[in-house]
Amino acid sequence: MEKYFGLPARFRGVASTKRVVIAALVANFLIAVAKFIAWSITGSSSMLSEAYHSVSDTGNQVLLLLGIRLGDNGASREHPFGRGKEQYFFAFVVSVMLFGVAGYASLRHGYHKFGAEHANVDYTVNYAVLSAAFVFEAWALKNAYEGVRREMDEKGFGSIVEAFRKSKDAPLITALTEDAVALAGIVVAFASVGLTDLTGNNVYDAVGSVLIGLLLIGFALALAWENRGLIVGEGVTKSERRGLIDSVEAVEGIASVVDLRTLHMGPDSVLVTVEAEFDGMSTDELKQTTNRADEAVKEALPEADRVYIEAQETRS
Repeated sequence: MEKYFGLPARFRGVASTKRVVIAALVANFLIAVAKFIAWSITGSSSMLSEAYHSVSDTGNQVLLLLGIRLGDNGASREHPFGRGKEQYFFAFVVSVMLFGVAGYASLRHGYHKFGAEHANVDYTVNYAVLSAAFVFEAWALKNAYEGVRREMDEKGFGSIVEAFRKSKDAPLITALTEDAVALAGIVVAFASVGLTDLTGNNVYDAVGSVLIGLLLIGFALALAWENRGLIVGEGVTKSERRGLIDSVEAVEGIASVVDLRTLHMGPDSVLVTVEAEFDGMSTDELKQTTNRADEAVKEALPEADRVYIEAQETRS
């Protein structure tokens, strides 16, 4: 079986996601420290908002890694289907608490900055920190994009937008979107600091802080909505469902699929229930056909680790 990061092929997504999240964690922690130092020197409102942003990003990665770690736990008496949805829960917490709070703090700080007197300070440190942050975030975004591209190739998604809507790997999509928003925030901060430096008017710095806050809040709302669906429970994509039905109906001895239901228990764990009409056969033949149908499901969808097949005799 193909290996990836020392794991079986069906866990490639988990290893890839961990790599993406850890890369973002390292970058965001270093960036947060640098931004706070720059803010303490210049007092820039936009820089403080960016510092809040990076602190949120760092906390985000910690919670996502915790979700991945807990989600790796197998089934138990308390959790008979495992704890894969831990990842969805922690991604939801990230979106609502970390980014919502950071967005509100940025808006509030920007609002109070309007009308403040301009202080003659050297903004060179801001430019240096924001430039370094841009390089770090671009590196993290590249890692996240590569992870999403792999999933797009595996799942047949045609665009990033489709992957955002249909992907069940919440930590990976969160990391990608977060890094993209971070780059946008850096561009806004650079522009606002630059305009304030050139004109001596603090309004640009205040506007930059407000815009960064709106970016964070918008990101929080979008992710919260997507993760809501995953927590409530979503099935596989339309193309995956069609492939499962075709695979089961191709099994010798099965006349048709009466009903097929799927539920993502985690990014790499899918519950599949199949109700199918079987041709008339003996008990031994029924068992063998059921086993072949089970294998067909797992071949068509490697993430299907729990498969339940209910047989009905073909109606005359």
